[in-house]
Amino acid sequence: MDNFRKVQLRVPAGNLKAVEAAIENGADAVYVGFDSASNLRNYSGINLSHDDLVKGADLAHRANKEFYVVINSYPQASELKDSFEAVKYAYEAKADAIIVSDMAVMEFVKSNFPELEMHLSVQVGCTNAEVINFYRDEFGITCAVLPRVLTVDEVAEIAKGTDVDIEVFVMGSLCTAYSGRCNASQYITGESTNSRGVCTSPKFLEFTPEENLLFVKLNNVTLNEFDFGKVNASPSLSKCVSRCGSEVVSESGPDGWPNSFIVNKRHVCKGQFVNKKTGKKDYLLHSHVILDTLPILPELIKAGVTAFKVEGRQRPSAYSAGTARILREAIDLYYSNPKTYQVKENWLKEIDGMFEEMDHSVGAYMGR
Repeated sequence: MDNFRKVQLRVPAGNLKAVEAAIENGADAVYVGFDSASNLRNYSGINLSHDDLVKGADLAHRANKEFYVVINSYPQASELKDSFEAVKYAYEAKADAIIVSDMAVMEFVKSNFPELEMHLSVQVGCTNAEVINFYRDEFGITCAVLPRVLTVDEVAEIAKGTDVDIEVFVMGSLCTAYSGRCNASQYITGESTNSRGVCTSPKFLEFTPEENLLFVKLNNVTLNEFDFGKVNASPSLSKCVSRCGSEVVSESGPDGWPNSFIVNKRHVCKGQFVNKKTGKKDYLLHSHVILDTLPILPELIKAGVTAFKVEGRQRPSAYSAGTARILREAIDLYYSNPKTYQVKENWLKEIDGMFEEMDHSVGAYMGR
């Protein structure tokens, strides 16, 4: 087959253990964040230090894999130095590419580190080939991550209109907003999601027990409440909260505290609110679904994408390992015989465990 190139699998990692797990389970590339507000998952307990960036890149390169650093926040004037510093550290660590969104950062790279490859972050929100080609011509972008609002046909049209590599999300959380451009958290906390580096800032987050209930609050606004019995009974790969009033993402936590299922409900869009018309409480803004494109994996490959991206740098190493393993097997199965490809039952069971048995969705890919 002329010019054959197998679609790449790119998996997130929040620490060195996750980097290793992703590589060992079949990822072609691992993407991480630097420990600063230079990226949009600036949570305590995840992201890599300067030394860990070097170690992570070395782990990847020794396995003949690629290593990317995410620098995708939109910094205010006083914060731009954080992004520039992250660029320098990524370069020193010999990262294969950085994933960027802000034009000032792109210009800084172009002027100071022209050999450092740049990928366009999903935060840019590219939905046509013309804007991708603009970033290619002006800044030398070599890959564009598309937002999760496009259909497969639209993805194919974009891929045909540019020689820039196209990357799409295939698994992970779904955002109710366009490319993460959401003001809901900012409305409650006063801090911008895209400049401060977090969708829901941990310093405004509280887990408050009252009698037999656990309340999840953001800046004293109650988002969710749970019965302690249901909290302890819910399956989980990790427990992510260690004490009231602060959030720590880790591999494990003490018994009796809400697990990752509960922590995933900390966002405003996933809060339970009363419908004044019906008087009932429900998830009004965002139903609890996961992006799972295994059923349409062939369609995405045929659309001409270069890489599949897994969402979730804030998740534990078991997630990096599990998503890499499942998608590696699925991709290889497709290429071994495209005509007989089908989703395996054990893949779905494992995904259910990682996402607390949320409903599966292909998002907008097959139609809005």
